[in-house]
Amino acid sequence: MKKIVKFLAMIIVFIIVAAVASAQTGKGKLNEEQKKELMEKMENYKTKLNLSEEQQSKVEKINEDFFAELSELKEAGGSKLSRYKRFREAKSKKDKKMKEALTPDQYKIYQQMQSEMKKELKSKRGSK
Repeated sequence: MKKIVKFLAMIIVFIIVAAVASAQTGKGKLNEEQKKELMEKMENYKTKLNLSEEQQSKVEKINEDFFAELSELKEAGGSKLSRYKRFREAKSKKDKKMKEALTPDQYKIYQQMQSEMKKELKSKRGSK
């Protein structure tokens, strides 16, 4: 009886490991269409915010730092909850830097754009 339980436990562990491994392959990689869409969004972002040259360089640096943190988060282990908390911290830090780089009116527009993007992501997740 103990042998059967151990055998079943090993099979379950194997299935879970295989499922996790297959789910992780290909994640985080953008295809050409996604890259193009991202670039268009970034241009739209700059246009709507009416950024000066100085602001553009600051915003690009802020975004690069944020995406680097996100990349590290994807590679980091831990529970979903701990990764989510670290994501929220990174997002909060990014928002604080954006508030410093933008005028009050630009920051309001930025917040509206963030809200729209959040709704768009939720609708995409819901359609899967």
